[in-house]
Parts: sequence; C-alpha cells; structure tokens
Amino acid sequence: MFLIHNTLGEDAKIFDIDEEPTPAGLFERVQQNPDKLEKESFYTRVLNIYLRITREDPQLVDDLKSYPPRIKVAKKFQEDELLVFLKKGRLYVYIAKYGDDSELVRESTFEEVFDHIACTRDEKPLSLSNSFWEYYEQIKNYKAYSSVPVSEQSLEQKALNNLKSLLEKPWGSLIPHLDFLRVLKEDILDYGTLSDYTLRRISNLEDLNDNKRKETISEILKLKDELGENYLEKEKQRQKDLKKEIIVAIENQNNG
Repeated sequence: MFLIHNTLGEDAKIFDIDEEPTPAGLFERVQQNPDKLEKESFYTRVLNIYLRITREDPQLVDDLKSYPPRIKVAKKFQEDELLVFLKKGRLYVYIAKYGDDSELVRESTFEEVFDHIACTRDEKPLSLSNSFWEYYEQIKNYKAYSSVPVSEQSLEQKALNNLKSLLEKPWGSLIPHLDFLRVLKEDILDYGTLSDYTLRRISNLEDLNDNKRKETISEILKLKDELGENYLEKEKQRQKDLKKEIIVAIENQNNG
C-alpha cells in the first residue's frame, strides 16, 4: 500500500480520487467489499502487510516519499518475466513472459501479480538481463499496437458491460440517472479514476426483478453522493496535460 501510494501518488486500485490510503480506510474497504470471501482475503492480506511495514520498518515508509518516479529492478523468481506499472489517473499493470511468443504482453491486475513482486527486506537485487530492454519497449508500446480486447473477465469490462446493459434497457426510475451512468462509462473508457472497489459495485448492479432494481437505484444514489454527479470534470482538468509514465519495472529471473 505504501509502495503504491507514495510512489504513484495515490492508490486508485482500491481507493477513489483524493482519498488518502490509511489503515482505517483500508480496513473499512475490507469490511464493505461486495465480494465478501474471495476479495476480502486479498485485501485483508494487504492490510496486514501494510501494518507490519509501518511497525517494523518505519524508515522505509519515510524513504518511499523520496523515491524517483522511474525505477527498474531485477530479482530472483521461478519465472523469467517483466512486470511494468504505469500510471495515468490509475494504476495499470502489464506483464510479459520471456520466450512466450503466443502472448508477448498482456494487461494484469495488482492482485494477480502481488506474489510476483513481493519480497523480503533483505532480497538481493540482480543485474538486469539482456532481455530486459526488448520487453520493456514492447510493454511501453503495448497500447499503441495492441488490438486485443480487454478480457471479458476483467473488472473494468464487467463494469462496462453492466453499464451498457443498463443504458440500453432502462426502466422508469433509472431514467433520471442515465447521465450519471454515461459519466461512469466515459470514466472507465478514457480516464480510469474509479477504484476496483467502485468498479466492483458497478459490476454488481442488477435489474432481474423489482427488488434488485430498487437496490440498483439505491447504490447509484450512493455513488452519486460519494463521487459527485460531475466528479469527472475535475479529473478531466487534472489529466488535461498528464501523460502516461513508466513508474516501476520489475524483472523476475529464474536462475535455476
């Protein structure tokens, strides 16, 4: 949590815009998470690590504030791969498996790669391999040439699919909220400010029956209250001149 917050400036994977990651705030997210079992386990684990670092290594927490914006590092792991974290409004994670020509680069999630990047304080850094720069450039240029659609299983795609369905087939009480749903859709497509927690809430909106529709309207009203109906205008101004930037590149090396 400190790595994401202090190196990237904000943790848009769990927290929303202008929200300061704190132990209390993260604990609240854990308790409120709609995917009560599967996702709660991961965020609880992150919280425990967060608290342990603040307790056992407070100097590291202070040092992170002065880390450079671009970091390249290599360490030992059971696979040869490169993970790159980019930021534009939110955190983007890309992974390239060395020697796997079937899928040179793919988008991933912080949760999926967490075990690939975690290491102990005394982990020895390695020299970057001869393959590093080749794959580094492929990841940097990934968005420019990739035509592979986002995975249907990704949280963003699930939220987009849900918004599309609601916008195409609205019912009476949903109609006053369509403009807000369009704002959410634009955010996901072009700005990426919504946290995983918020994306998951959008993914869970349902219209199967009257009770589900009432719950959906209630959740939309909560989102409006928390985010603000015009919240994206502020973010558009903030990102007006913001360019995507490499933040952290971590190379894993399997040296036998």
